[in-house]
Amino acid sequence: MSNIITLNNIKKYYLTQEMQLLDVIFRRKPVYVKALDNVSIEIEKGKILGVVGESGSGKTTLGKLISTIEMPTEGEMFFEEDKITKKNLSLVRKHTSMVFQNPYTSVNPRMKIKSLVSEPLGKFDPEKVKEVLSLVGLDYDEIKNKEPKEMSGGQIQRIAIARALIKAPDLLILDEPTSALDESIQAQILDLLLDIQAQYNLTYLFITHNIGVAKYLTDKMAVTYAGKIFEYGDTKKIIESPKHPYTQLLIASVPDFEKKELASPVGDVPSLINVPPGCKFSNRCPKVMDICKKTEPEFRDVDGVKVLCWLYG
Repeated sequence: MSNIITLNNIKKYYLTQEMQLLDVIFRRKPVYVKALDNVSIEIEKGKILGVVGESGSGKTTLGKLISTIEMPTEGEMFFEEDKITKKNLSLVRKHTSMVFQNPYTSVNPRMKIKSLVSEPLGKFDPEKVKEVLSLVGLDYDEIKNKEPKEMSGGQIQRIAIARALIKAPDLLILDEPTSALDESIQAQILDLLLDIQAQYNLTYLFITHNIGVAKYLTDKMAVTYAGKIFEYGDTKKIIESPKHPYTQLLIASVPDFEKKELASPVGDVPSLINVPPGCKFSNRCPKVMDICKKTEPEFRDVDGVKVLCWLYG
């Protein structure tokens, strides 16, 4: 199976504030937030890769890089065989669309639905708009002249998906597409996404904080924490036998009728400015060892899953 996206040793650092003249005169060092730190992943064509983790783990930043909304500080990104540079962004954007977490803030509230959906085309095409709205379960004639404020949460998310699909992308990046919706509507949107993916053989990058949703939807999973990937591999293997203590706690925190008690990570996420030595999860890990606090682990292959943890050598 070939890859549609490949990331090699990607870093994304943000300046906490712009350097001023006095900072230059006194030779003060710039201060960075290390949003992503040495991330390498592959997204296979026709598959769904889930990116899972708590808020602040770097999930959305990863989505922005892959969609080329932003460019990495270091590292290489490839779209199929082509290295992504500032010169060929239009090539990547032609084949990529993104659905954002809050659909109401990602659309112009003053535009009519028909104009919103057709906007990515650069022109109004009523037949294509009608086609994609029908695909997401909406009636063109009923809503074409309405504004976003007249739509329910579930409807506006379907409109956001239609807007992303209208240019027939190969890769769809979904950033928490159901987190702002009621659970019953969430299930409808997830089923819709699965139907569309199967029908058109699309590739998805599905970003979520809910590992239970990732279990339902994805083929492979990357578990992220504090800007790094901690566990990466086949979703079924990770769910059935999680290796990293962080992944184990995420799974233990998902409600289940068979569980009497829930567990979740305790403590605070480490600073992404003054990054402590060793493993970034060491201050919250129930299985922490001395080496974890001093030296950062390297990836180990454990039963076909990549794990960043000292428990495995």
